[in-house]
Amino acid sequence: MAERWRRPIVPLEISQSREAIVTADGRILRVPVLTLSEEDKERIRLGYACAKCLRPFERAWPERCPDCGAPVRREQAAYFAREYDRDPVRLGPSTTLAHERATLAERIAKEKEAKHGHNTSQRD
Repeated sequence: MAERWRRPIVPLEISQSREAIVTADGRILRVPVLTLSEEDKERIRLGYACAKCLRPFERAWPERCPDCGAPVRREQAAYFAREYDRDPVRLGPSTTLAHERATLAERIAKEKEAKHGHNTSQRD
């Protein structure tokens, strides 16, 4: 079994922000937005992974990331605060089970009303 620290950081979702970079040859590159698990964000916050390329480290806060060269020890805390320390992103249904239960009777009544109204219009 591989060491626990080697477990890769895998984004839950990758989307594009409205921000873009225009290259010298005119290409437009959208800035990616990564949605990470709370555990993976904590690994980055504590310096056990690179905030830029997501490479895990055996020891926290190396001087530089061995893969991308990012200045982890000097700049990662500020980079993390800018890029990852945001309001949580909710994945999955936008409603809760409690909300679904609370509105179930109302939805059933509306469906019956719609069905009844539909049947009435067919008889005319």
